[in-house]
Amino acid sequence: MMNLNQLNLALKMIQQDYKLTTVQIEILSRRLMADEREFERMWALYNRRRTGKEDIFLEVLLELLSN
Repeated sequence: MMNLNQLNLALKMIQQDYKLTTVQIEILSRRLMADEREFERMWALYNRRRTGKEDIFLEVLLELLSN
C-alpha cells in the first residue's frame, strides 16, 4: 500500500526543486497514485538524481508529465 505521506513529501520536494506549476503537480500526482511501482521507481531516481553532472531524474519527470 502506498504511503501517502511519502507521496506528498515527494511531490512537495519535486515541485520546489523543479519549479512545477499546480497543474503539473496534479498530473504527476494522478500518475503516481495510479501506479505504486512507478512511484517507487520515480522516488528512487529522485533521491539519487545528482550522482554526476547530469540530472538523471529530469528525463523521468518530463516523461511522467507528457503522458
